[in-house]
Amino acid sequence: MDHICIVLPILEGKTDDARSFIAELETERKQDYAQSEQRIGITRGHWFLAETPAGPQLVAYMKSQNFNASLMSFAQSQDEFDVWFKRRLSDSTGLDLNNPPADLAMPEHLSSYEAA
Repeated sequence: MDHICIVLPILEGKTDDARSFIAELETERKQDYAQSEQRIGITRGHWFLAETPAGPQLVAYMKSQNFNASLMSFAQSQDEFDVWFKRRLSDSTGLDLNNPPADLAMPEHLSSYEAA
């Protein structure tokens, strides 16, 4: 099982756009979001907005059986929701998930804790 946390700097002046994007995921697009995550194999996801000295960051935690396969499936998807999601994420962060950068390094997972 892969546990992934990705930190994406928000483009200058786009913090409100990032908030509205995630708010839309939680409201009117929640069902489409769930269907997309199930289709590509993401079993858990959490989004955070972190205010840091380097500026605002979108932080995403995801759980997947095979995150690289999920990412490639999502990158290739032309599903209406997935296209919308990729455009909105790119608008806020500049990250184009239609063409993920070859040097997109996944964070190193150092520790986990779960209550018994």
